[in-house]
Amino acid sequence: MLLRMRKPRVRAMFKLWYKWIQNRTATTGMKVTHLELPDKSEGDKKLYRALSLSNGVKAMLISDPGMSQTSSASIATNRTGSSASSSASSLEQFHGKLAACAVLMGVGSFSEPTEYPGLAHFLEHMIFMGSKKYPEENAFDAFVTKSGGFSNAHTENEDTCFYFEVEEQHLDKTMDMFMNLMKEPLMSPEAMARERSAVQSEFEQTFMVDEVRRDQILATLAGDGYPHSTFSWGNLKSLKENVNDEDLHRALHEFRRNHYGCNRMTVCLQAKLSLDELEQLLVRHCATIPPSEELPLDVQKLHYRHAFKEKFFKELLLVQPVEDVCKLELTWVLPPMRNYYRSKPDSFIAHLLGYEGVGSLCSFLRRRLWCMSVMAGVGAGSFDTNSIYSLFNMCIHLTDEGFEHLDEVMAATFAWIQLVNDCETLHMAYSELQQIAANNFRFQIEIPSMDNVQSIVEALRFLPPKDALTGPQLYFEYDEKAHKMLRQHLTDFKFNIMISSHIPYEHYEYDRREPWFGTYYTAIPIPEKWQTMWLNPQPHPELKLPEANPFVTTDFTLQWIKAGKPHISRRPKTLIRNEICELWFRQDDTFLLPDGFINLYFITPLMRQSPRDYVAAVLFTYLIEFYIAEQLYPALMAGLTYGLDPADKGLVLRVSGYNQKLPLLVDIIVNVMKTLEVDAAQLMSFKELKKRQLFNAVINGKSLNVDLRLTVLEHMRFTLVQKYEIIDDITVDDIVQFKDNFYKQMYVQALIQGNFTDQQAIEVTQKVLDTYKSQKVENLLDLHNRMVQIPLGEHYLRVKNLNEDDPNSLIVNYYQIGPATLKMEAMLDLVDLISEEPFFNQLRTREQLCYSLGIFQRISYGIMGYILVINTQETKFQADYVDKRLEAYRLRVPSIIADMNEQEFNEMRETIINNKRLGDHSLFDEMMRNWSEIASMDYVFNRNELQIQMLADVSKQSILDFLQRNERHNLRKLSVQVIGSSRVTRHSHTEIPEAISDAIAAHHAPTTGLAQRPGSLSVILDEVQRNISEEQLLYEHIGDRIHLEFIGDTHDQSHILDIEAFKKNLHVYPFLAADPKYHGL
Repeated sequence: MLLRMRKPRVRAMFKLWYKWIQNRTATTGMKVTHLELPDKSEGDKKLYRALSLSNGVKAMLISDPGMSQTSSASIATNRTGSSASSSASSLEQFHGKLAACAVLMGVGSFSEPTEYPGLAHFLEHMIFMGSKKYPEENAFDAFVTKSGGFSNAHTENEDTCFYFEVEEQHLDKTMDMFMNLMKEPLMSPEAMARERSAVQSEFEQTFMVDEVRRDQILATLAGDGYPHSTFSWGNLKSLKENVNDEDLHRALHEFRRNHYGCNRMTVCLQAKLSLDELEQLLVRHCATIPPSEELPLDVQKLHYRHAFKEKFFKELLLVQPVEDVCKLELTWVLPPMRNYYRSKPDSFIAHLLGYEGVGSLCSFLRRRLWCMSVMAGVGAGSFDTNSIYSLFNMCIHLTDEGFEHLDEVMAATFAWIQLVNDCETLHMAYSELQQIAANNFRFQIEIPSMDNVQSIVEALRFLPPKDALTGPQLYFEYDEKAHKMLRQHLTDFKFNIMISSHIPYEHYEYDRREPWFGTYYTAIPIPEKWQTMWLNPQPHPELKLPEANPFVTTDFTLQWIKAGKPHISRRPKTLIRNEICELWFRQDDTFLLPDGFINLYFITPLMRQSPRDYVAAVLFTYLIEFYIAEQLYPALMAGLTYGLDPADKGLVLRVSGYNQKLPLLVDIIVNVMKTLEVDAAQLMSFKELKKRQLFNAVINGKSLNVDLRLTVLEHMRFTLVQKYEIIDDITVDDIVQFKDNFYKQMYVQALIQGNFTDQQAIEVTQKVLDTYKSQKVENLLDLHNRMVQIPLGEHYLRVKNLNEDDPNSLIVNYYQIGPATLKMEAMLDLVDLISEEPFFNQLRTREQLCYSLGIFQRISYGIMGYILVINTQETKFQADYVDKRLEAYRLRVPSIIADMNEQEFNEMRETIINNKRLGDHSLFDEMMRNWSEIASMDYVFNRNELQIQMLADVSKQSILDFLQRNERHNLRKLSVQVIGSSRVTRHSHTEIPEAISDAIAAHHAPTTGLAQRPGSLSVILDEVQRNISEEQLLYEHIGDRIHLEFIGDTHDQSHILDIEAFKKNLHVYPFLAADPKYHGL
């Protein structure tokens, strides 16, 4: 059969040739101007090049050859010429990083047409929906995922930032795909309809965030003709209701042409490539991007003094908040503080006003139980600071009692502000803060490539290239003129006062409603008595400015270098191992910073004894942090962190930061743990806060779903309801009893890592052991949790959401496989990578079932399972239907894998292997990897290296055989569904954002106590005070008893209506670990 080849038309060939000539001319004719190099820290080994192209593109190029080759591992390798054969040595060679790119387009919500609020944000979404060269809607996202990467974007008021990371061998292709989105995006009408729903989902996720609502109320007070009066989020109301789709589609493309272009584009690119290679890459992909058709918004005529109407300064705003909080906020309008980045007077004054140490306003109010935290400064968001103005905010989180003493709080606040303003020796405090910032910059911690390029490209928006790295961090000079300007603004009685409280101030009704978020509020004249207090503040002898900080580090000696750079194994070693303690230690030879981490896990049988003991332990940790907050606040300012967290088997004490003063921190905290005198009033306050937190968790579909699932799966667990129902009964005696007894029988797991010596690690640990003099824990492994084996078949646990006005349903399908192996874990990692993008594309993009969903594996106490998650609305899709769609996709996974050719499969496998080869970004990452192995008692410190070896033998057929075998002979499904209301009379306030990441965090935090917190008391208080206005009404209505309504058929054995009855005769897996040779300690 003769095949006739179709000849290309001459006109088409000419167009292709002409376009190629244009592109080649644009590239070869592009003039590159090198700019001044940025100042960098002495430990920063990356190479930088700042430049601009003749078409207007500005760029920062970063050549990062990888981890510094000064570690003992690299020295050993260089000497031998090859890597050692042991797994520990192989692990030492993992120093890979992902390449990353960030693109900042100099346009945001300030420039959008008034008839389409949210258009700039909508455009950010639509840009990703295919380009002329790569027309498939999800082509870019699919390629990034396949390349082991991630991408995202966000829209601000004056710019829009796009960023992605991929394996370096895919950087060229990824940049080509991305820049074509910038150059010739399709943005079809069909995609527009779908992406409006995505914008609506984002709006719903922020709908109940008080800070966003506060900004929108203040936006109503914007001066006439000022652009911050816009509704920047966008939703279906602004982009669909009474909007002609053709007009919107036309406006979308017009807005892009007008404002997206090379002349308004800043790029930051980081990879291992040389600077010359990166420059060639930049020029090749950015040379043909056309300029915008309009110039940027001219803000020179918009003076900050007129940015808000006069009533902004004259009226007291009374706002009904979403959270169960009472906040007093004072807000000053300043000139754009970005222009003062060298002296940073706003950051310095914020440091003083927000100080929480001895003698501070926060200390004064806390001692009277009037406040929980005091914060001050210019916010990072683009509504708070931009090219027109900056808003300097002082926010005091009040207790109910503090609200009752509001006038006294005001008097103390005004006296504190005057004390700061009148101080004649501020330059001394400035010098101390200047030194701390210089230390932090000198010894700054490496951050992931994508975070780095994003921060630098945003800094280049308003900083010269020379200061792109130093500008956001250093206090260059004390500028008396700049400080005088700021203090003058803080002296005048010309600021906004806002009170957010469920209890109306002076019984005023919230009779106004902000149109976009529906926030209820009112406005009254500022009381004259407050103006009198401001003009004639009474002195408060208890208030005094901070003294010299005793925690500032002075010794930066690197112990590994001091010792002559000895070889250090990547695996931590045991310095103490006996029946009461295991101390693991690793001296840092890689990151070469004067940093350290000390983790102590106090394992005690009391945590497993009863819900009462567990809740007493939680309250004990809160009381400890409250007690030490003032004393250790200077430590936080000096770059140290601490935290005491409840975990499933005991308490986890963590301190980190500059290593010199960390042993001192441990001494102080352990001493307080031993000697704490419990204050009944403080306990009462924390009981109420914790009770609200537990209540909020029960009525939140996400946290309730996690709790129900783990209650079924875990052999030992105290439920949220059990904790909630016992908390009122906790007494001072319970706390004292826990304090005096938790260490009687105790086992300590310790990891000390970083810039320490063996002897220092032993001394720290031994001092703790000598303080407590504990007896050994009998049957230590019995305290370790175990998993219940789910019966074969499908099982459903359905519970109604307690909030009848919440339509959100969370469906979590858990499929239990059985005892995990390292190879099984690696294989399921590969299955996740292959199936993730089709999962999102099918269920979110095509079927529009939801906005938040996830697919991931989970190893719990040695038992492998994998999870499919969807957060949907019962008003749109019933949970039963969503479960069926999840099942349909799960059954499709083998065919997705089978349809891949060998090259595609091998590329995916190589991506997983490369991801596992990536080095730890920082000492924190390395420590967390080791600590998770210790706390779980697995001790497989070279897990990634072993899995890489195993993945080399994994074939497509072996995965298909595994999935088929499990499907036929071992299907054990547990579907936990928290069902929302199908009839909602009011708008739901509990949309759950990012269900997958939250579910992961919810799984890890309570079981290991490993979550990172800065140690400040305000974090605890912020964590326990979250509440929603409708939930407040539910709380008052439901009272002390919570009844969960289980849904199902009593005659259907697949329906779980009683968890304890279901679990009664089920097999409990024994304690399993991957490396048993370290057990029996």
